[in-house]
Amino acid sequence: MHKILVVDDEPRIAKILEEYLTRMGFHVTKASGGEEAIGILHSDVKIDLMILDMKMPKVGGFDVIKEMKRINKNIPTIILTGSIDAEKYLVDLKVLGYSSEDILYKPIELLALLDKVKKKLRMAP
Repeated sequence: MHKILVVDDEPRIAKILEEYLTRMGFHVTKASGGEEAIGILHSDVKIDLMILDMKMPKVGGFDVIKEMKRINKNIPTIILTGSIDAEKYLVDLKVLGYSSEDILYKPIELLALLDKVKKKLRMAP
């Protein structure tokens, strides 16, 4: 069973994603912010995929990605953003190895999320 880390400071969104992905057969761990996500990344917990909100208080998505790369973990990541000017993120994300294909905009379409999850995990549709 694939393990997914959902990182979002909005409890309602994190709960919806957890419930949906669990129903789809994934094991889900939630982090309510960047600090908690970094703690999980430093632990022995095996994560197959991370769904990461970019804009969070204190420690944002970029910080989480940078720390993940610093500790030599290469976890496939789907970027979430509610920002209408998310294109500004894209320049910085490209430097870190991501593309527009890695971004999902809020409000999230669950079927689009599932499609991206399966592609990232290289699962059959």
